[in-house]
Formats: sequence, C-alpha cells, structure tokens
Amino acid sequence: MKVHRVVVRGQFADLDDDQRVALLAELDDHDIFKAAYTEWGSFTYDRNLVSFSFRYEVRTADDADPADDPVELGLARTRAHLDGWGLAHKHLRGTATDMSTVWSG
Repeated sequence: MKVHRVVVRGQFADLDDDQRVALLAELDDHDIFKAAYTEWGSFTYDRNLVSFSFRYEVRTADDADPADDPVELGLARTRAHLDGWGLAHKHLRGTATDMSTVWSG
C-alpha cells in the first residue's frame, strides 16, 4: 500500500453573490491552518475568493493500475465536490507526494 498526499489547486469561476456570501460565511472553517490530508479532502480558500485548494490522502496498492493515478483521483474528487456544491472552477492542477519515498534514501 502506498500513501500519497495530493494537493489540488484551482480558481473559482463566475461566483454569484449568493455563492460569495455562503463561502464567506464558512470562511473560518476553511482556513489553511485547519487543513489536513484526509480521504474526503480538506477544502481551503481565503477571503478574496479567487483560488482554493483541496488536500487528500490517497491510498493505492503497490501494484495499482496506472488508471489509479493519485493526482487523477484527487482531481476527480475535487470536481465532484465542486460540482456537487454548484461551484464553477477553472485551472485545476494537482500534485502528489508518495509518502513512502519521503524518508527513503
């Protein structure tokens, strides 16, 4: 089993006034200092409502199918969250770190 820390970054697109009010009302819950790598994702953004990020912990088998790329899984989860909340987005990009290689020589 491999454990990956995946970060997906992007920008909000075409937020309407109601979406801005709702996001700002929850701003404290989405502060960068409350972010963690979790299976379900940690959603952060700031008061400017320009960009956002998600942090995920993605686990894959050592012999995982290439289709199980951790970055692609993180991007798919992000799209599902944002689409579910009705939030348009643009410029999604992701990075992954295989934590099993962090301390190896």
